[in-house]
Amino acid sequence: MVTQKTINSLLRPLVVSGVYKDEKIALKDIIADYIQRKIEAYTSVIRQMESKYGKDFNSITEKLKGKATMKVEDDWIEWKAAILMNESWHKALKKLLRNAS
Repeated sequence: MVTQKTINSLLRPLVVSGVYKDEKIALKDIIADYIQRKIEAYTSVIRQMESKYGKDFNSITEKLKGKATMKVEDDWIEWKAAILMNESWHKALKKLLRNAS
């Protein structure tokens, strides 16, 4: 289990070096950066699928009902997962920014 002392010891160099004002701001910024990278990764998957199929997810879902191949179904599952994870990471970022002031 990570203790407050461990967290502070990891963040302290960032404060001492002047990169951040305090540990709380450093931790918030590091977590926000991590979440943003996740959002960018899932957004990239979504864009790749939209480009590959030339339509958005909902349009493809309607078009494929009952006639998807295994490969297309695999893409559909990956696409849906990317959308759900993207939404979850966006919610997490909003909560972080709202609660960590």
